[in-house]
Amino acid sequence: MTTNILTVISAMAEVATVPRQGDSSRPQKPVITISRDFGSGGDVIATRLCQSLGLPLYDEDLLREVANRLHDDPAIVRLLDEGFGRAKDMWLYRLFSGKDISPDSYRDTLIKVVLSLGRLGGVIVGRGAHIILAGECALRVRIAGTPEVCAKRMAAQGHGNEAALLATANELNHRRGKFVWEVFQSRLSDANQFDLTINTDRMDDFEDVVETIVGLAKAVHSGRVLRSDLAKIG
Repeated sequence: MTTNILTVISAMAEVATVPRQGDSSRPQKPVITISRDFGSGGDVIATRLCQSLGLPLYDEDLLREVANRLHDDPAIVRLLDEGFGRAKDMWLYRLFSGKDISPDSYRDTLIKVVLSLGRLGGVIVGRGAHIILAGECALRVRIAGTPEVCAKRMAAQGHGNEAALLATANELNHRRGKFVWEVFQSRLSDANQFDLTINTDRMDDFEDVVETIVGLAKAVHSGRVLRSDLAKIG
């Protein structure tokens, strides 16, 4: 079950008051971002990861709602801004004044939401979290699948007509890709944006996938792989 919006905002406000101990400090718990194609099993895998690692789940609907809610609560946004020690800019003024709540202000708020959650730990699904946390202590995972195969899998599981599911897969995958491009100018097809990409076309069960991701997530969190200094090269 998805974490409650008010719980997330409260946790974000709490963690923002705790200063970082330098760039090498790790989040409280492992952080995993999941980008997934429709029907690829990404949502199932995300849920199982939370169960295996004891992590909260932050899905794309919750991230969107939190960002929207923060537009109405500038005090929390100010606290987050102070917690990260970054200069205030015009988007924060717009939040306080209630004027010109633009796509840019949503983007900036979303970034703050994901960065805050990246300090708490958890599984973050969608909303371009893999881009936002590119320089942080997080494992960025892409779960992919061919639309035809994913539609057939979903139909076999009783989720509807295969033709209709294929149309949904194509439409939803396009929409997700468009969001990431318009907000971050990045392509979901760019493998360099992820630490691990898994195609589930030939997989009926995802337990081995979950086990693989769990092992890597623990390694990242412990600092054995994906050192933070690597993100600064270049």
